[in-house]
This record gives sequence, structure tokens and C-alpha cells, in this order.
Amino acid sequence: MSKLRLVITFSLIGLVTAIGCSTQPPKAPSSPPKITPAQGDDIQRVWLDQGWSEKTRQNFWFTNQGAQIIPYDWFVWLEQADSQQLFRHSEHMEMLRYLPMQASEANPGGLPIGFALHSNQTTGENWVGMTCAACHTNQLDYQGTKILIEGAPTLGNFVLFFKKLIEAMDKTLADDDKFQRFAVNVLGKNSTASDITELKNRLQNVALASTNRQNVNQLPSGYPEDFTSYARLDAFGNIQNAGTAFALHDLSNKNTPTGPVSYPFLWGTHQSDVVQWNASAPNTPIIGPLVRNIGEVVGVFGSLEIKEAPFWQRLWGKEIRYSSTVDIMGLGYLESWVKTLRSPQWPLDYFPAIDNDKAAKGAVLYETQCASCHQVIPREDELKRYIANQTLISELKTDPVTAYNASCHMAKTHILEGTKERILIGDKFDEIDNAIDIPVNGVVGLVLKDIPLALKAGNIAERTTDDGKKISALAEFKQLISEHLAARNKKAQVIETDCKDGTLDNGVYKGRPLNGIWATAPYLHNGSVANLWELLQIPETRLAEFWVGSREFDPVNVGYETHTGLNLFRVNDKSGQPQKGNSNLGHNYGTALTDSQKWQLVEYMKTL
Repeated sequence: MSKLRLVITFSLIGLVTAIGCSTQPPKAPSSPPKITPAQGDDIQRVWLDQGWSEKTRQNFWFTNQGAQIIPYDWFVWLEQADSQQLFRHSEHMEMLRYLPMQASEANPGGLPIGFALHSNQTTGENWVGMTCAACHTNQLDYQGTKILIEGAPTLGNFVLFFKKLIEAMDKTLADDDKFQRFAVNVLGKNSTASDITELKNRLQNVALASTNRQNVNQLPSGYPEDFTSYARLDAFGNIQNAGTAFALHDLSNKNTPTGPVSYPFLWGTHQSDVVQWNASAPNTPIIGPLVRNIGEVVGVFGSLEIKEAPFWQRLWGKEIRYSSTVDIMGLGYLESWVKTLRSPQWPLDYFPAIDNDKAAKGAVLYETQCASCHQVIPREDELKRYIANQTLISELKTDPVTAYNASCHMAKTHILEGTKERILIGDKFDEIDNAIDIPVNGVVGLVLKDIPLALKAGNIAERTTDDGKKISALAEFKQLISEHLAARNKKAQVIETDCKDGTLDNGVYKGRPLNGIWATAPYLHNGSVANLWELLQIPETRLAEFWVGSREFDPVNVGYETHTGLNLFRVNDKSGQPQKGNSNLGHNYGTALTDSQKWQLVEYMKTL
């Protein structure tokens, strides 16, 4: 972008004298789908006090962020492939480990938590898409009580969900009776033959597009089919392919998502100076959360398109056009709620009491064994910003695949070749370059496309600084963009140097404060350790196999039951060697303690 264009851009910002920051989320479409009968039994849950009201919870669960899976009415009425039971039925969603909910004003279709209605900005058509609540809300069961934890990592099986969805669409196309029921429910009894034909053609197109997405993210041969499974996903891999394969319209321009991670917990995310497991993204106020959240939407069905700008725009130097279904204002509201989320406290009303003598002794051990990486933040300071610890992977000795794939995957850049990686700053794209820089370029392009809107959305969660002073958003926005892009560019260049020689000398994983850690099993970044007790064992003696998907909480070892579940997690491959991406080695901290000391440390971590 030329200096003249920058001047014009920021001059236009200067014309905006005030940007309102309503605390109310966007209104629902004027004609939402009709409320349908509840599917399955009523779900009775209890909630912990995490600083959210009932209204905030509902808003967080069902505020749209711009993702589009399939049209909303289709999802409401789509049957499962092998039965007439609806796809969204509580039993089916529970099997996939998404959280069923009853129909309500905020959720007219009776969809699970984190599945929201999105009204397409261009066509006005209603779609269903995931929100961050789908991946960052969970339920713990203990002796018959179901406890909802806001911001906790889901046990959901994203890959199986998408596979089942495609199978349901394919079977609906192939089975005349199934399609007829689907058409009557979606179109009504008075639909014409033309309407029905059009619906079938559209269903075919959406099913094909979904299959293309599935194939692009297919695992290499030799990987087990259930490699990703419950409670983890290669988010970086999906985001990379959303940029390289889909945004650039080249389905062969992909990398296989072989570095799945446990979904991170949300409390403390807004306050950290960096985000992502590999600490790759600076969390600059206003800009950082916005860029982070747009990237997340792009990875879960939020379209991104990068193409040559129209002729009239190229006349004044704009070479690339960015477009997306991302709802930037929705993201602003979602971030404003995440900012106020507090960690869950061990629920004494439902769980066994904490042994205070053991916990007190464990607190001393924590200072020597854990605190250098996982600082202790008092509950009254949870909403203050903090600097996260970053530890070299060479020191941690944990599985490096996630960090390597995120930083070192390469892809063709197509029309981006020769343009700046971060539009305003950075090196120019080579013909083949780091894959992650392509969706990052797209996200930055979306922010710059409508700066007043981006500023308005980003400022919802940043109305005041921590010391109470008003942020002069318009005056500081230019500086914030520059700071954010410069920090991201510096980080990327260091890692890219490592990638060229095949090592990750500077690769890190982030150590967060462990407030609420008891509610976030399984552990390590890749979910390869079942519970806190196992994490303190000598790495070579940790469980090499354990069941995942059970919601039943184990308050002794602090995790989920491991002798039963929905899928068997295997650390090793068929040859007995650690499967790349699944290693449970490393993180030796505390493993040399006696068993008595380890139990004291576990007891203390229940109090965090």
C-alpha cells in the first residue's frame, strides 16, 4: 500500500468523530425460523459463578460470528443418515459431545450450545454456524450432577461431527423418502416441483463443497482414522488450509492437519500478552483479539476469499480484494463477554471437600516446581493483563508437531506473490511461502477493508483501560495496527529462520496461569495426558492408552474417567513408537517428587 493510500485511509478515519459502543449484542434477523419441538429429554444442569449472568451466557452461546455450515432450516430438519431421528437430536449431539439445549428465543431451532444463526450479509439467507462457545464450553458429570463450565475446553469431536453431517446430506440426496420429508419440512407442503428441484440442486452443491473441505483436511495414509477424535483438533491446520486452499481457490494447495491440540480454556485469554499454544499471536488491545477471533472463524466455516481486485480499484493501486462472511461486530461482543469471564472454582457443593492440610503443603511445592512457568494470579486480579511465560520446546521436550506445522508448513501464494505478507509491513511473498502467513494476510485484509467497523467492534471489549482511563481509539488505532503487525512479523521471522534449517531452536509453548486447571483435562497441549496425577508421573510411565469422551469427573486424579469413553486415545503407533502429534513425553516438572508430595500438589491445584 502506498504512503498516499495510507494517508487517505487514516484521513477517512479522522472524519469519524465518535464511535458508539453499545453493550447490547446484534439483533436477531427480523424473520427467524419458527421454534420447533424440543428434541430429546430436557437437560438439567447446574452452573458455577464465573462472573456471568444468565443473559450473558445465552448471548455468548448463540451470538453469531459469521460461520456458515449449512442453511439454518436445513440443519433444523436434516435427519441422521441411518435413521429418521433429526441430526440435531440431543442424543446425537451428546454422542458427538456437543451440548444440547432446548429451543428458546435466543435459540429458536433448539440447537446445541455454540451453534448460532447467521444471516448472510449478501443474500440475507439464514445459515447455521459454530461460535467460540461450541469449542469452549463443557459439562462435567459427577454422581448424577451435570455441571456446566463456561470457557472450558469442549470434549466435542469436530471431525466426526463433520463426517456425520456429510453422510446425512448424502443419504438425504440418495433416499427419495428421506429427501421428501426434508423438502416438506424446509419448503412447506405447498412447494412447487421447481422449488423441490432447486432445493435438491442446492443440497448437492453444499454437500459437494463440504466434501471438498473434508478431503482438503484429510489425514495422510498411515494415520489412524480416529487420530483427531474427541477433545482436540488441529485448529492451525484448518486455518492454514482455509487460506491456502479455499481463499486462493486451489484445493491442492494444502497441508495435512497432523498437529491436533486440546482446546484451550478461555478465562484469562483476553488478559494475556500473547495467545495460541505456541505464543505466535500478540494480543495487542483492540487489534489482537479482533485478528485472533477472525482467524478462528475462518477455521470453522467462516469463508475467506482473496482474489484480484476489480479493474476500477486497481486504477488507484489496490491489487487484492478480501471478502468473508465473518461478522466483525458479533466478534466484538463475544470478546467483551470473554473479557469478564472468571475461572471456575472447585464446586464444594458437588465435589468432595479439599484436604486443606495437603493443599497447604502443595502450595509450597507449587512455588518450587510450577510457578516459574505457571504464575499464580489471585482471583481478585484475574481480569488484569499479564505476561505469559514462554518455554522453549527443547526444554519442555513435549511433542513439537503442533509448533512445527503452525510455523513451517509451506504453500503456493498465487496472486499474493510479490505483495507484503502483512499488507502494510513485512517481507514480500515468494512464490512458495509459509502457509500460515496467507490466512494472516487475509485476516489483516478484512480489518483494513472497513477500519471504522473494525475499530467499533474491537473497541467494544476495550472501552476503558485497566486503570479506568478512556482509550482514545481513533487517535491510537494507527499505532495499534503498526505495533501488532510489527510484533507478529518479528515473531514470524524468528521461527521461519528455524524452519529453513529444519529445527525449532526458538519454538516455544506457552505456560498460562493455572486458575481453574482442574476443569480442563486432558492435559499437555495435545491432550495426551489424562489427568493431573498422570502429569506428575515420570513421562515414560504415563498411560500410553486411555479412553476419552467420558464426561464423568474423577476428583481424585483430577480429570475424566479413563476406563470407559467413546474413543481409545493411543500415544503410540502400531510399531510401538510415539505417534507424531500424540507424544506424552516431556514436561518433567514435579515428576521427581515422592508420591505423597505429588498428591499434595494435586490437592493444591484443585484450589486454583
